[in-house]
Amino acid sequence: MKLKHVLTLSFIFLSVLPLFLALQYLNEYTAKQHRTQVEEKLEALSFIAEKRIEAVIARIIDSNALIASRTQMRLSLVKWLELRDKLALQKVTQIIKDAKGGMTRLHNISIYDTQGNLVTSTLNQSLPTTLALPIKKALPLVKLNHTDEQLFVASLNRLMLDNHVIGYIETQFYADFVIELIQERTGLGKSGEWLFAVRNQDGDALFAVPLKYDSQAAFKRTVSKSNVQTPITQALMGNEVIMAHAPDYTGQAVLASTRYLPSLDWGIVVKMNEAEISESIKKTSIVIYLLEGIILVLAIAIGVSISVYISNPIEKLISHTNKVAKGNFDPYTNVSGLQEVKELSKHFNYMISALKDLNDNLNQKVLERTQELNSANQKLKELSIKDPLTGLFNRRHLHDVLSHELNRSTRYKSPLTLCIMDIDHFKTVNDTWGHDKGDEVLIKMAKYLQTTLRDCDTVARIGGEEFCIILPSTRVSASVGLLERIRQDISDINFDTCLEQFTVTASFGVTLCAGSKNNIDNILKQADLALYKAKSKGRNRVEVYSQSDDNNSVNS
Repeated sequence: MKLKHVLTLSFIFLSVLPLFLALQYLNEYTAKQHRTQVEEKLEALSFIAEKRIEAVIARIIDSNALIASRTQMRLSLVKWLELRDKLALQKVTQIIKDAKGGMTRLHNISIYDTQGNLVTSTLNQSLPTTLALPIKKALPLVKLNHTDEQLFVASLNRLMLDNHVIGYIETQFYADFVIELIQERTGLGKSGEWLFAVRNQDGDALFAVPLKYDSQAAFKRTVSKSNVQTPITQALMGNEVIMAHAPDYTGQAVLASTRYLPSLDWGIVVKMNEAEISESIKKTSIVIYLLEGIILVLAIAIGVSISVYISNPIEKLISHTNKVAKGNFDPYTNVSGLQEVKELSKHFNYMISALKDLNDNLNQKVLERTQELNSANQKLKELSIKDPLTGLFNRRHLHDVLSHELNRSTRYKSPLTLCIMDIDHFKTVNDTWGHDKGDEVLIKMAKYLQTTLRDCDTVARIGGEEFCIILPSTRVSASVGLLERIRQDISDINFDTCLEQFTVTASFGVTLCAGSKNNIDNILKQADLALYKAKSKGRNRVEVYSQSDDNNSVNS
C-alpha cells in the first residue's frame, strides 16, 4: 500500500470520524437547547402576565377602597337606611357618580344595604337588585362579570361606619387588560395562545375569554376538573409548572406554562403546539446536517490533499535516490514544506473564535433579558404602593408604614401624631374648572407636601381629595404649629386658568397615636372625626381630636 493511501485512511480515522461524532452531538444538543429556550420563554411570559394581572387587580381593590372611604357617602347612606331621607339618597348617588367621573375605565358603582338589596348605582339601566348573601368568600372579593359584548372585573367590599357594617359597595371596571393580554402573542409562533379561566359552580375550568380556535368560548366552553392532564386544569389546581406533550382543549399536544392566582382563583396558561416546536427543531437539524455534510466533505478533501502534499516530496525523493543509484548526484532541490498544516490550524482557530463569539452573544442576551425582567418587577412593585396621579403612597402602603411607626413609637416611647388633610370645596373646583384642573391641584398639593415635610415624615393620598400625614417623634402642639403653617401656605398658592387665578383652602384633623386603643382603624377614625370637626367649624382650620368628638359623632 502506498504512503498516500495510508495517510488518507489514517486522517479519516483520526480526524473525520471524531468530527462526525462531535457534530452529531452538537445536533442533539442544539435540539435540547432550542426546547429549553422555548420553555424558559413561556415561563417568563406567564410570570410577567401573572404580575401584570396582580398589579391591575390591586389597583382595582384600592380604587374600591378609596370610594368606600368617603365619610359623607357612608353618613348619607345610614341616614337613608334609617330615615328614608330622599335627599340623603340623592347625596349618595351624587357622590358615587362624582367618584366614577374621577376614574378611568370604571363602568359602574353599586351600593347595597346589609340585606343585599340594591340602594343606588351610577347606571340607569336595570341591574341585579340583590346580592347573593351570605357571602362565603373573604372580602374584598374580586370576580369576573360579563355581558354578550363586554368583560368586567367586579370588586365587592363592605361599607363600615363606627365598626359596623352598613352595606356593601361593588365597583365594575372594564377588563380590557385581560383581552389585551390574550391578544398579545408576540414570540408564541403561529400556534401559540393565552388561556384564561375561572372555576364554575361544578369546579370545572370555565374559559373567561375568546380562544384562538374558538371565538365563542368565553363563559361557555369548559374543561372538566377530572381532566387533570389538561394545562388549564393544572393551573386551577394551583400547580405552576411546565407541561410537555400535554393535551390541549383542541386535543393537540402542547408545551405549556401554567400560573395560578390564589387570591382570585383564576388560572392562566401560555402554550405552543408541540408540532410547531418539533418542526422548528427539524428545520434547525436539516441546516446542521447540511453543514455537517459540507464540513465532512471539506475534511476528506483536505486529508487527501495533505496526504498528497506529504507523500509527493517523499516519492520525488525516492525517484531522486534512484537517479543517485544510477550515478546522478545532482542535489535535490524540489523541497516542499508543511506550511498548509499551519494554515489549517489557523482556520480551526478561526472556527473556535466564531463559536466563542456566538456563546458570548448568547450570554449577553440572557443578561439583558434578566435585567429587563428585574426592571419590570421593580415597576410592578412601585405601582402596587404608589398613587398613579400624585406619586404619593396609597392607602394600603400607608397602613404598613403606620403599623411600623406605631410599633416604633411604643418601643421607644416617642410621640407620634397623624393628620388627615382634606381640600375644602374640591368638588367646586372640579365643577368650575374641570377635572384636569382638579388633578393639577392634587399634583401641586402633593409636591408641596413632599418638599415641606421632613424625610422621616410620610404623606399618602387616601381618598379623592384626602391626604394623610404621619409625623414621627412629634407632639400634638408641634404638629399643630406645622400644620397651621402648611394651611396658610396652601391658601397662598395660586392656580392659573385661562380666565383668572383661584386659590383653595384645606382642613386638618389631628390625633395623637397613643393609649390602649392605638390600632390603625381607631387612629384613622379619630383623625377623621377631628377633620369632621374642622369642616363643621367652617373649614380652613386645624382641629385636634378629643374624646368628646366620639360622643358628638354618636349624637350626630
